[in-house]
Amino acid sequence: MTIVRRVVGALLVVTGGVWIGQGLDLIQGSSMTGSTFWAVVGALCVVAGLGLLSWPWRQPREQP
Repeated sequence: MTIVRRVVGALLVVTGGVWIGQGLDLIQGSSMTGSTFWAVVGALCVVAGLGLLSWPWRQPREQP
C-alpha cells in the first residue's frame, strides 16, 4: 500500500505542476491555458500529492 501511495502522490504533484503552468499561461497549447481555475486545481493537487508523499513510510503495527 505504501508504494501505491507514493506513486499516486508523485503523479498528483507532477499533474498539479502541469496544471499550474497551464493555468498561469506558462505552458501553451491547451484549452486550460490562461484559466486560473486550473491553477487553483493544480495547486490543490500538488498539496494533496505532497501530503501523500510525506506520509510516514511505515505505519506502526497494531499490537495483538
